[in-house]
Amino acid sequence: MDAAEEFIDFEVDLLRRRLQTVDETTRCNTWCKLKQSLGLTIIGLLLICISPCLMWKNEGRHVKELRRIDFCKNKAVVIDNSDVPTDEHTGDLVHFVGKVSVDDDVLDLKSGALNISSPLTKALVIKRTCSIYQKFEQSAQQTKNDMIGAGQTTTTTFSIKEDWTPMGPKGPLEHFPNDPNSRGIWDELVTESGPSDTASSPAAMKLPPNLPPQMAALFQQVDLNQSPHCMSVSKSAHVGGFGLSRDIIMTEKAVFQSNWMQVPAELVPDHIESLPELRKDRYGNLTTVEEGDQPTNGDVMIKFEYIADGFDASFIVQQVLLDADPEAGVPEHKYGVDKQKIIDEKCCGKITDDLGVIWMVRAGRHDLKEMIMMAKEDEKAVTKVLRILCWILLVAGWMMLFSIFTTLLSTLPLLGALGSAAFFIVALIVGTVCCCAVTAVAYFRYRPLITAIILAIAGGIA
Repeated sequence: MDAAEEFIDFEVDLLRRRLQTVDETTRCNTWCKLKQSLGLTIIGLLLICISPCLMWKNEGRHVKELRRIDFCKNKAVVIDNSDVPTDEHTGDLVHFVGKVSVDDDVLDLKSGALNISSPLTKALVIKRTCSIYQKFEQSAQQTKNDMIGAGQTTTTTFSIKEDWTPMGPKGPLEHFPNDPNSRGIWDELVTESGPSDTASSPAAMKLPPNLPPQMAALFQQVDLNQSPHCMSVSKSAHVGGFGLSRDIIMTEKAVFQSNWMQVPAELVPDHIESLPELRKDRYGNLTTVEEGDQPTNGDVMIKFEYIADGFDASFIVQQVLLDADPEAGVPEHKYGVDKQKIIDEKCCGKITDDLGVIWMVRAGRHDLKEMIMMAKEDEKAVTKVLRILCWILLVAGWMMLFSIFTTLLSTLPLLGALGSAAFFIVALIVGTVCCCAVTAVAYFRYRPLITAIILAIAGGIA
């Protein structure tokens, strides 16, 4: 009976929270809308000026990227056996493939009460992520237009949502000051984790409202070196005879940190004496939530995950010699990898062009030809996305430029919608024409030979 009463109380409390809302109504009359339209007109002018510049830069960037890829195609030296690199290719751009391995090295987290019970073998990276169950504000808007005039009435409804977040305890809610968040045992977790590896965390970026907490944490990039989180990277990581530094593994997350697995449950302690509130659940996590219960505000969960070695990776990088480290001593592997600075020579070396640096790392086994093709396909996709984005910005700029007229037309019940549609069509046509013109001129600027040939053929046909 007690369990049934507790369940009913929980459901009642959950329903109460769902029904707890705050409404905020704002009114913007015709004069207010006209002032907003003036601001949109200024923004539209800026977009009309900036978008063509971005299009021009994008075309130049695209040509430069293709030249870098062609440089790799022509200059990269293929190392058939990555286990036995030689001195003759030191400083050269090389291509090799192989399995990422840590040999028999074991990996552990920073010593402390929240560590796993014993080091993990065959682990490239291991991390501890702490999450806390917190309240968040979410909002929904309803807008009602006036029957006569351009005025609008906007009603924003704020409600409370609870979810797990690795970003730590949240502050008071703006619209619910009497419903605070609990810190739970978060401060104790920070204390038991010990000092952080980094001096300070970057300032949190402003995010759009209503983002799920886990997605917000992804955008804000949770610093796993800040307590109570923790991350360790194997110092023995290598591919054949090439050593892999921590920076490489942390930078190329799509290659080296894409397949996280749960640490075996037997390596997670059943309990921690200094934190008796924690227990191990069926999934191998440490949590303050009792088995069968729903999480409540302030509950914490600690998850241990790792990346196993043994997967394939392909590289087009510069082969370098690894220097001895004052703390680690002589490196286990003589050779390492780095970014290759590209200087493209023209006219028998009389003209040089700095193309920046090249660096290609891919998951899986890919020969040089495949990596070049994949790089070109990725570059084409990026260029197309940027072209579409610039086109949208340009059309939006023209639409904003006409916003003062659409606002005036909206004062008339029938002509408002027709006028907005007409101006949208005009903005679409003008924006598309401007986009095509800028792209054509940029194409001629960055590809003069190809453009001249096309024009010559077209002139001959005409």
